[in-house]
Amino acid sequence: MVGLIGISHQTARLEIREQLVISKDEIAGLYEYLNRECDVNGIMALSTCNRTELYFESDSSQITNPQEFLANVIKSYLNYFKKSEALKQYLYTHMGLDAARHLFRVTTGLDSLILGEYQIVSQIKEAFSWVDNTAMVGPEITRMVHKAFEAGKEVRTRTSINKGAVSVSSAAVELMGKKLGCHSRIKSLTVGSGETGTIVAINLSKKGCVNNLVSNRTFDKAIQLADRVNGKAIAFEQFIDELKNVDIVTFTTGSPRALLTKDIAEKVMKERNGEPLMVMDLCNPRNVESSVAGVEGVTLFDLDQMEEVVKANFEKRKGKLAQAEAIIEEVLEEFESWLNMRMMSAAISSITSTFKNIHAVEAKNYKKVKDEEGAKKITEYGDHLSAKFTRMIIKQIKDVTNEGRDPEKVKLIEEFFNFSS
Repeated sequence: MVGLIGISHQTARLEIREQLVISKDEIAGLYEYLNRECDVNGIMALSTCNRTELYFESDSSQITNPQEFLANVIKSYLNYFKKSEALKQYLYTHMGLDAARHLFRVTTGLDSLILGEYQIVSQIKEAFSWVDNTAMVGPEITRMVHKAFEAGKEVRTRTSINKGAVSVSSAAVELMGKKLGCHSRIKSLTVGSGETGTIVAINLSKKGCVNNLVSNRTFDKAIQLADRVNGKAIAFEQFIDELKNVDIVTFTTGSPRALLTKDIAEKVMKERNGEPLMVMDLCNPRNVESSVAGVEGVTLFDLDQMEEVVKANFEKRKGKLAQAEAIIEEVLEEFESWLNMRMMSAAISSITSTFKNIHAVEAKNYKKVKDEEGAKKITEYGDHLSAKFTRMIIKQIKDVTNEGRDPEKVKLIEEFFNFSS
């Protein structure tokens, strides 16, 4: 059984969300802890600008009380990160097909801050890559993730919901233009050259920004991105000094601590001689202290302050929602069929082995006769009958259990055929 615990822009503000970010380096330890405390057999952690979601997998046959099990996973999750249980009020949870449906909606961009955005796909791919081909992920999460990618592709192909859609990164560039005027006159500094920073710098370049500065801890990466956008690379140690010269700075790094504090901002503003500075923080956890918003001359935008662009984007694409949801249900039904067949696999295996064992014992008695040719024919006919009866019973089991959808009947059949001849 798969499940998830999550927090997003829909349930909590950024100052709450950033407390539950899961990094790549924390995955192995979290898995070992949940495996020990809750018998969780697999996990995948998705942390983006606007959400953190922990997907987990357990043996459903060992779960007698799903709600109690889920409560234990939540408690262990918070305990591992030494977080207060008061955070539970901001969490949402799903189990079984509801968890899969949620992931499918996330992957297709239906649950994103920017409806239809595509950046989430690469973020899910990265999250899955952290656990893929390890003992930390099980077959159900693996199958669910692949079906989520399939759902995303189908929705985008058949509805064009992402046509002209923007990511948070490109939405930030749109907001710059609205607040500062023509992009060609903007002098911009992007701190961070990962996926988000790259999208910001490239979109600025496409809008005509010729003063496009890029800074990154690894200077070579800053140079590479600057070359792509005909900009200029700035050494990470020098980006603070550059703030006195730009109109806007956009932070996109994965730093766990603030890179721009109130004290630094106050010093920068003194050097700017009253010239205003626009600061965008597209990070979770935040790269900019919230108190920077109180510094005279600074206008700070973080992920919670993108409503203007978000609302405009939603109005353009809301007509595609019903069709997209219908496609998700189609793919979800395929995933459910796979789960049901997986659930019945033990029963089918038990039936097959039971008939083979009966045939082997009975055929052995006939082999005692001297007629070897007759014994061979008996064996062949026995194989034929075993296969025929097995197919007949399996077909009947599928009908009785509604293709495996009735777990109680599946379990009963497993027990019924679990006998020796």
